[in-house]
Amino acid sequence: MFLATVSLACGSASSGGGITGSGLVVGPIAGFGSAPGTIIVNAIEIDTSQAQVRIDGVDADPSSLRLGMVVRVRGSIDPSGASGVASLVEFNDELEGPVDSVDAAGGRFTVLGHIVMVDASTVFENTSLATLAPGDVVEVSGLRNAAGDIAATRVERKTGVGEFEVKGTVFFHDPVAKTFTLGSLTVDYSSARVEGAPSGGLRDGLFVEVKTKSAPSGGVLLADKIEVKSEGLGGREGEEAEIEGLITDIVSPSEIVVGGTQTVLITDQTKFEGGTASDLALDVKIEAKGTFNAAGAVVAKKIEFDD
Repeated sequence: MFLATVSLACGSASSGGGITGSGLVVGPIAGFGSAPGTIIVNAIEIDTSQAQVRIDGVDADPSSLRLGMVVRVRGSIDPSGASGVASLVEFNDELEGPVDSVDAAGGRFTVLGHIVMVDASTVFENTSLATLAPGDVVEVSGLRNAAGDIAATRVERKTGVGEFEVKGTVFFHDPVAKTFTLGSLTVDYSSARVEGAPSGGLRDGLFVEVKTKSAPSGGVLLADKIEVKSEGLGGREGEEAEIEGLITDIVSPSEIVVGGTQTVLITDQTKFEGGTASDLALDVKIEAKGTFNAAGAVVAKKIEFDD
């Protein structure tokens, strides 16, 4: 899953270097417009009043959308790139489960073996970092860094949760024991339903979503369902893209990965703003604008360094 902010469209670049036309916008809800049902994502004011809204796969009302949710919006964007109209808005959390430990002084806590980092921009609902306690069940939305930890944009304390969810890259896969690790968590999938796996089954390097109705015990999570997620955003060749997120891998001087799954290619024609190619490093936040190639990578026309 690509946990970063993205604007994708089948259209042309605006004079400001952004994307205009119809397509997809993905990112945290940064605010709400003056008109009812209007959300602001990637500095675009988007009308959701007539859109289908789905939260964790369930149909919902636009009024259910909350500040800090990383949403996927499909619709149209006007030529100025300042406003748009949504036909579909989807929200899926990055992590949902019981808190393992809290380090309030360090601005972090752990959930299902993953570190969740918060700062002044993180939106809290029904809790705060100061009041959060081990055993509290929280839903987390945010951006994934190179270590697989989450820079939270939103944290909500939940009650009555019947299923826990965690996403990440498979490491130390044991096909005999049917286990692997996500973060510091061992996942036992011996009795789980596995969906979307390649012909050879699960293996290291796959990005998966794990669901379970049971809390971990002794650092082991007994999975009910494993779903293998596709890499990248699934953009079609020639589509424009605008990607904002953390650099999670540097494959070579001409290839980086943003948000854990999306490949971005750098060419001699790539322009830099706010830095240079030498400033590209793990966990640096960037905005890459370009076009998808046939392999699903974004060929960057411009890379901006975010504060």
